[in-house]
Amino acid sequence: MLTAIDPDAPGYPPEAYGATLEEAEAWRVATNDQLRRANPRPWGILVSLCLISALLVSYPAISSYFVGALTPNSNWAYEDTNIYALQDDLGLSGNGILVCIVDTGIEMTHPDLADANLVQYRDFVGGDHQTIQDRGDDLHGTMMAGILVADGGYQGAAPNVGLVVAAALDSSGSTQSETTVSDAIEWCWNDMGVDIISLSLGGDPDPENPLGSRTADAVTDALDHGVFVVAAAGNSGGAGTGVTDVSVPANVDGVIAVGAVKRDGTLWERTATGAETEGADGEVRIEPNQKPEVTAPGVGIISTSDPSMAIPYSASTGTSDSTVFVTGALALILERHGDALPDGNSTRDDIMLVKQALANSCQPNPLQGDGHHPRWGYGTLDALAWERSVADLIAQ
Repeated sequence: MLTAIDPDAPGYPPEAYGATLEEAEAWRVATNDQLRRANPRPWGILVSLCLISALLVSYPAISSYFVGALTPNSNWAYEDTNIYALQDDLGLSGNGILVCIVDTGIEMTHPDLADANLVQYRDFVGGDHQTIQDRGDDLHGTMMAGILVADGGYQGAAPNVGLVVAAALDSSGSTQSETTVSDAIEWCWNDMGVDIISLSLGGDPDPENPLGSRTADAVTDALDHGVFVVAAAGNSGGAGTGVTDVSVPANVDGVIAVGAVKRDGTLWERTATGAETEGADGEVRIEPNQKPEVTAPGVGIISTSDPSMAIPYSASTGTSDSTVFVTGALALILERHGDALPDGNSTRDDIMLVKQALANSCQPNPLQGDGHHPRWGYGTLDALAWERSVADLIAQ
C-alpha cells in the first residue's frame, strides 16, 4: 500500500497558544470535569446561554487573534532553512518552474491558495477532472500545497511556481491500486512536462511489493527524462519497526529522499533510516545518492487546511512536510540556474550535479558525526548555500 506519509493533521500544538503540553492537559481535564458536573438546572442553562452569547459577540476578535497567532508559527521553518533569504536576496519566487504534487488533491477555495497558479488538476481517484477538490479527509494535499505556494497568512517556499496537482490518494490518504500513483507520476512528467515531482507519500520498501515496484519504475522514467523527484523518506524510524530502508519511491537512486528535524534542529525520532545498499543484495550507495540525502523541518508545521473552518490552518508532523520545503528550495534554484545547467535540465547529469551541490551544502548537525548519516543524511537543508553550491559546480 502507498499512503500519504503523514495523513493525520493533529490540530494546533499547545505552544501555538503559549501553553505547555502539561498546561494544555490540565485545561482539558478541568474542562471535562466541569462538563461531567453540568446539570439541567435553569440557572445552569442561563449561564450557558450567557457564555454562548458572549462567545458569539467576541468571536471576530477571538478568531482574528488566533489566526494571527497561528499562521506565522511556521515561519521559522522557512527562515532556518534560508528559503526566505533566497527569496529576498535574489528575488526568487519559483516563477517559470512547473511542480507537480501527487497527493490527495487541493482545496483552491482556501484564501491563501486562491491566487496560486494552478496549471492543471487531474483526479486519478474518481476521474472527476472538472471538480478541483481535496479527496483526503485530512486535506493532506492542501497542507502540502500550502507549504509550497501559500500567499496570505504566510508565504510559501515558491509561491509563483506553476502548480500541477494529481489527486492519486483517496479519503484515507492511501491507495490500493497498483497503477494509480504510477499513472499520476507518468502524467506529471510525460503529459505535463513538469520540472519537479513532489511526493509526500510512500510505502514499504519491500522489493516484493508490486505497488512499490510500479511506482519506482514510474519515478525512474521521470528521472531518465531529466525530471527532479523529491520524496518523503518515511516515518518508520525507531526501534521495532522492522523497516530497513527509506520508503518507496524515496529509495530510488536519483530521488532526493527527505527526513525530518525539529525546530531546535534535532532529529525527529520517527524519521526513517536509510540502508547502505540498494536493496538487500544491491550495490553500495555512494555520494550523492546515499539515503536519505537531506533533512528539513517537519515537526509542528502549520499550513493551509479546511477553508470552511474559522481558522483554516492545521499542524502536521512528518517527512511529508519536510519534503515540500526541499521541493520549494529546489524550485527557486531551478528558477535561477535551470537554463545554465550543462545539459539544459534535461538529463540525469543535471540531476546529479544538483544533488552533489545539495550534499556539499547541507548543514551537518554535531550529533550526526562526519559524512553521511543514515538518518540525518548529509545534513539539514540550507537553501542559500545550496544555490551557491549549484552556481559553483556550473562554473567549473
